Amino acid sequence: MKRTGEFTLSIIAGAINCLALISGLRAVSVNPSALKQQLSAAGSQLSAQEVANIIHLSNLVGTLLIIFSIISIILMIVALILLKRSNRAKLGGWLLVFAGIASLVEVVPAILYIIAGIMALVRKPAE
Repeated sequence: MKRTGEFTLSIIAGAINCLALISGLRAVSVNPSALKQQLSAAGSQLSAQEVANIIHLSNLVGTLLIIFSIISIILMIVALILLKRSNRAKLGGWLLVFAGIASLVEVVPAILYIIAGIMALVRKPAE
């Protein structure tokens, strides 16, 4: 059975997850001194503690994006391998649903993964 819809939705969500992974890597690799200079050059009157909080928040968000993106990409790859084999479509569908749950930080990939997972669970092979 061809599962073109599931593959297409999963690959689109995986591409968006890769972009989120790159964004997370950029957020983690922010240079604190450069960020302090940019914030002071922008004319904001932030204290040193507020700037430290912004840097900490940037690192936290970046780390969460990296972790959840990697988990959902791995689950998507395993699910696509299982969907390729027609006897493992249910397990692949559940893995796509779990990938959607893992990527709830990013709304669009989560929705695409969950739709693809439900499609894989609901569609019956032609007999």
